[in-house]
Amino acid sequence: MGMFDGFPLPPDKEYLRDDLLTIRESWAAARFDSLPHVVRILSSKDREGELGVLKEQRDIIEDVVDEVVHAYHGGFNKAIQNYSQVL
Repeated sequence: MGMFDGFPLPPDKEYLRDDLLTIRESWAAARFDSLPHVVRILSSKDREGELGVLKEQRDIIEDVVDEVVHAYHGGFNKAIQNYSQVL
């Protein structure tokens, strides 16, 4: 069971679940440390390649976040409306 298994992804976006498996676990740490990523890019012979990998991982994470927000949007709205009514 992976750390990203609980995300609600629609069937047409199931490929994102496989893409998440390629994300390094350091991205999921409670306190993200950017220093190792910066050092790896700056010390690499192929800086553009390393930067490309980093951008691909960012794009995957952004796609998953968009899907999670879309999946829970209705619930968020309902919770806000209920909270407003209680107030």
